[in-house]
Amino acid sequence: MTSPSSLVRLLARMGYTARGLVYLVVGGLTLQAALDLEEPADTRDALQTLFAQSFGTPLLIGLAAGLVGYAVWRAVQSLLDVDNHGHDPRSLCIRAALLVSAALHLGLAWACIEIALQLGSGGGQPARQVARQVLDWPAGDWLLMGAGLAIFIAGAAHIYKGATGGFRDWFDASDRALLWIDPLSRFGLCARGLIFLVVGGFTIYAGQYVEPDAVRGMRGALQWIQARAFGRLWLGLFGVGLLAFGLYSMTEAWVRRVGLSPHKQ
Repeated sequence: MTSPSSLVRLLARMGYTARGLVYLVVGGLTLQAALDLEEPADTRDALQTLFAQSFGTPLLIGLAAGLVGYAVWRAVQSLLDVDNHGHDPRSLCIRAALLVSAALHLGLAWACIEIALQLGSGGGQPARQVARQVLDWPAGDWLLMGAGLAIFIAGAAHIYKGATGGFRDWFDASDRALLWIDPLSRFGLCARGLIFLVVGGFTIYAGQYVEPDAVRGMRGALQWIQARAFGRLWLGLFGVGLLAFGLYSMTEAWVRRVGLSPHKQ
């Protein structure tokens, strides 16, 4: 197993902090939407909210640096296997997911730069527009279903990690600290995982029936939840859950063992 350098460790901790901040804002906006009967938010809305602050531009630039650091860390986890996952089929799937996570967080870092420097409209590409482009490609329906399946599996993995407490294997924290870290992390992981299940399910459906308008991103998933029976209550719970996930990410920045397999302790 290759040990990460001090620089990579720093980038990882910066990245966990940056991801945590984004989800704290998303969770706060989602909770506000539940209380005020507004439309839910997503990560880009969170970045726009941060940009609107008096210190918005330098904050987004710093956030972009943190997210790039997180992407680098995910790539190192995947390509160098610093977490010692191995090369069996299950481990290769985990490492592939880490590489996808790296790409997604690079995209979020670019969104920070785009909004901070006001490049173009700053609006990004809606999920449905991206789906239409993918469906125009050869075997686009299969690609879209594959993407949906990957998102669905990521959601299931979040829920499994939250339900089993697997994250604890990587945390250097006292038993006293774990009394609040444990339930917070479980709730946050399960909340984000359920949202991923909704996003992945709609994406699979869109690919299977070649209906790009069926695709939903995070905002669309939360809107769908909001439209269910007792939707305002559910949306509020997911808002709290996303806040919990943000705090979980912040906690990872401080107590996660970076690049040392729990089986090697």
